[in-house]
Amino acid sequence: MKILKPFAIAVLFTLLLTPVFGQSAYKGYPLLKANSSKVSMRIGSTLINGLWTIKPEYKTNTLQIQVTGQSEKVTFYTDIDSAAYQIRPAKSEQFYVLLNKEYYVFTEVKGFKQDAPAAAQSTKKLLDIDKPRSKVFGSLWERHHVGDVVNDINTYADKASSAVSWAKDKLLGSDQ
Repeated sequence: MKILKPFAIAVLFTLLLTPVFGQSAYKGYPLLKANSSKVSMRIGSTLINGLWTIKPEYKTNTLQIQVTGQSEKVTFYTDIDSAAYQIRPAKSEQFYVLLNKEYYVFTEVKGFKQDAPAAAQSTKKLLDIDKPRSKVFGSLWERHHVGDVVNDINTYADKASSAVSWAKDKLLGSDQ
């Protein structure tokens, strides 16, 4: 009985403090707080500083994220808060941003999968470099992980090219 009393107090204390330290909510949706309308985000391992702007004058602030695999982890960073979501193609995550303790801005993040056109499916790479055959340069290549760097650059270039094509199609129409 003596062990149960401290345990019950600890559980009660935890339950009472969870709303204080947990994610805030508004109208049943998660709430992200911000004093600045500029939002930074991390998509996968890429940090993008201040590119997205929260606009209270829009009924819904929508951000579309290209998903290259099954899902993409997206973390939002305001000047005072952060939130992370797993974004999947054709799915959306919805939340509110409380801007300047005044505006509740409904926000939706949608995932999309870009179908690569036939021309983009070619095997052409931005950096078409193979490991050098010489022993000295080959060992330097391995020691400094140059192959990994080249692959990362090619992957990033493919994602960027696909995103630019998608944006161009949305803005200019697919017949351009």
